Order: sequence, then C-alpha cells, then structure tokens
Amino acid sequence: MQKKLILFICTGNIYRSRFAQALFNFYALRCSLPWEAFSRGIAASKVPGFLSPYVKEALIGKNIPLHLAGTDPIQLTIKDLEKASLRIALREEEHKEALRKLYPGWEKRCLFWQIADVDRLPPSQALNMIEKFTLQLFEILRIQELKQNSQKS
Repeated sequence: MQKKLILFICTGNIYRSRFAQALFNFYALRCSLPWEAFSRGIAASKVPGFLSPYVKEALIGKNIPLHLAGTDPIQLTIKDLEKASLRIALREEEHKEALRKLYPGWEKRCLFWQIADVDRLPPSQALNMIEKFTLQLFEILRIQELKQNSQKS
C-alpha cells in the first residue's frame, strides 16, 4: 500500500513544521499507519543541517530519533503541495497570505493551526500545542484507516 503524504508548512522549516513531522512519523511508524509526514518552509533557512535546538531537546527528551525531523530546511515548492494528500500550515496569520502570493489558490487547500513562532510564543507552549494537535490528527487518521480497512473486509 502506498503511503499518503501530509505536509507541514512553516516559515523557516527549522522549528515548528520539523517538530510536527518528527512526531507524526514517529507515531505512524509505531502503528504502521500508511501516512508519512514531510515539512517545508515558505522562506526556508539557507543553513544546511540546521534544526532548532528547542526541537532537538524536545525530541531527545521524548526518545524520538532526530532523523525523523529531516536533515535540512527545505523551501516549499508547488510539487510539494501537489504530492501531499493533506497540507497543514502552522499559523494562519503568518502563512495564509504568503501561500496565496507564492502559490495562488493553494491557501484554500490547506488547513491552518494557530501556533506562533518562537518570537511570539514560548517554545515550551508552542511545542506542547504542536504535540497535542499532531496526536489528535494522528488519531483521526488512524481511525479513518481502521474504518476503511474494516469496510474492505
């Protein structure tokens, strides 16, 4: 079965979206959920290998392998939007207009969470919110997959 893709979008692709990606992939792998997360930035950092120290610390604290957060910040492209079955931008106020300008119409095909960047919300709060929303999303998708599988049998 081919995996469905979920795209997490933030600004620099070093913090919020990479944390959501790592969390989602960790739980999806543990439960054999046929979904995989990847993340991109609307204005991705140009620093190869950079991952927010807040994300590193949180993932290590949860015993989640750092490689699940990806290796480098990556710029969002139209191909990323097209290949994802589900697209989530981490803050509507910050990302909706940027999406509309860069890729007109795609802002209407994204879900938006309300998780501010580190300059507006302490990392402990932001990461807790991302974890809560990611786990809720994971549960919804897991239940949908179970329903689909039971209908097939």
